[in-house]
Amino acid sequence: MSNWKEFERRVAKRTGGRRVAVADRETPLDVAHPYLGIECKYRKDFPALIKSGYNQALRGSKESDLIPTLVLGEFRNPLILGVVNIDDLVKLLSHLHEATNGSHIGIAEQTD
Repeated sequence: MSNWKEFERRVAKRTGGRRVAVADRETPLDVAHPYLGIECKYRKDFPALIKSGYNQALRGSKESDLIPTLVLGEFRNPLILGVVNIDDLVKLLSHLHEATNGSHIGIAEQTD
């Protein structure tokens, strides 16, 4: 099995989504999920900017109850991206959903 396919399966399991086989895709998204549009990219290494920025956010949040978040922007582009650990994102979504309608949104609990 390809490493990227296994990665997509892991992401689907962690988020409570379902991996969509390439042949079955009606959209370019790798994982079907009720709230997230999940496209997976799997590489040997993260780019240095992402690695160092996230590690700095992690160090700064370590002794608090903050969620480490790396925010990325590009020169002359209004798009701003937030990078968080997938498990933190799942927790945030789960808490938000429970706070708004009192029910769980089907996000899988982390087992590893």
